[in-house]
Amino acid sequence: MEYREFMEQIKKDLPERLSGTLEGATVDTTQVDKLQGCSYEGLNIVPDGSMIGLTMDLQPYFQMFNDGISYENIMEQIADRAAGAYAERPAVTAEDIGSYEAVKDKLMIQLIGREGNEEMLQTIPHHSIEDMEIVYRFHVEDTEMGMASALVTNSMLERYGITAEQLREDAFASAISHDPLEIKTMAEILNELMGAEIIPEDAMPMYVASNTERIHGAGVIAYPEFMEEAAKRLDGDFYVLPSSIHEVILVPDTPDFSAVELQKMVQSINMEQVAPEERLSNHVYHYDSKERLFERTDRYESRKLNQEQERESSRSSVLDALRSNQRDCSERPHKNTAVIRRDAAAL
Repeated sequence: MEYREFMEQIKKDLPERLSGTLEGATVDTTQVDKLQGCSYEGLNIVPDGSMIGLTMDLQPYFQMFNDGISYENIMEQIADRAAGAYAERPAVTAEDIGSYEAVKDKLMIQLIGREGNEEMLQTIPHHSIEDMEIVYRFHVEDTEMGMASALVTNSMLERYGITAEQLREDAFASAISHDPLEIKTMAEILNELMGAEIIPEDAMPMYVASNTERIHGAGVIAYPEFMEEAAKRLDGDFYVLPSSIHEVILVPDTPDFSAVELQKMVQSINMEQVAPEERLSNHVYHYDSKERLFERTDRYESRKLNQEQERESSRSSVLDALRSNQRDCSERPHKNTAVIRRDAAAL
């Protein structure tokens, strides 16, 4: 049985297995568009009389079916999970989602990579930071399982009657107010995790930047005051390593670190330690505190090379001009000498 056949069979059989608040629910297949390459085709379960439904990815259950778990067992698990998810659903109503004033103060920002999200980005408001994008969410509710949030789409903007620029302004105001910037040393973070002051502050010349909740915290690099605040903490220029969508790592621009080494480190960690849905970028970025310029390191290195070539060209031009002047001077008659000779003859 192929996945689509499996999904259609579940769609047909599941309504009879649902009970309680989900009895009479409409079950249909749906395409669920998510960021970070996590879109999937699954089920949409809408309770009777409700405008808000539940979505469920059936791929894990299809794998269980292929591994030999009985169809009846799988059906029971899906029905139980649907009932449990509905019971624990965030307390949000259709009116909440439909009213901009109700969600305005719940807006938050999220930084994602552009690569792999191109199709989804066509349907949502966003703005670029190098090869990354700031997108917008509204915080629905905190549950025992974590934060529930919803992605703001272009269709929502139309329904709200607002522009993308107004959304951006309101989202940053809300984010800065509710999720303020936090920059801590790597030693501080690790000591917090271990619950003891084990690692000396100066042992690791790296900093972690996020928001105070450390959820979708990589977006703090777009806060208006971030770059200058970070430059003060790191005493000048620095590199930005995209650890995940939740935080970034800051490394001072010193001879101890090279852009090539940092690039290899980011790529290795992304492949081995970061879940695909939480990866931000495989690139490293640089902030030039004098120029106040944030850019990818490949562009930074290219800019430095061009500047050095321009300086070298300027030095060469000055030297050429000096040599030319020197030749001109040596070829001209020395008037003062001639005068002295005439005076000497007169004597």
